[in-house]
Amino acid sequence: MTRLLTPAAAVDVELGPGGAPTAISGALTGAIDPIARWKVETSWWDKAVVREYWKVLLNNNLLCELYRDVATNDWFIERVYD
Repeated sequence: MTRLLTPAAAVDVELGPGGAPTAISGALTGAIDPIARWKVETSWWDKAVVREYWKVLLNNNLLCELYRDVATNDWFIERVYD
């Protein structure tokens, strides 16, 4: 089952070599292993929304989706798979 967090929960992210996230703290806390990365750009005609998404494994047992708001450099957890 998938749980969408609305609104997305803010987290602090530690980055490793190459800019990949390695740990988070905040709404959820722990070490993370990146699995996949993609970028989303939308609403260019109004107010651009650019996000860098990461699918990660938190503490070796919880699959989550994080994103970084490129404009503000803030990080959020948006989805948790259980």
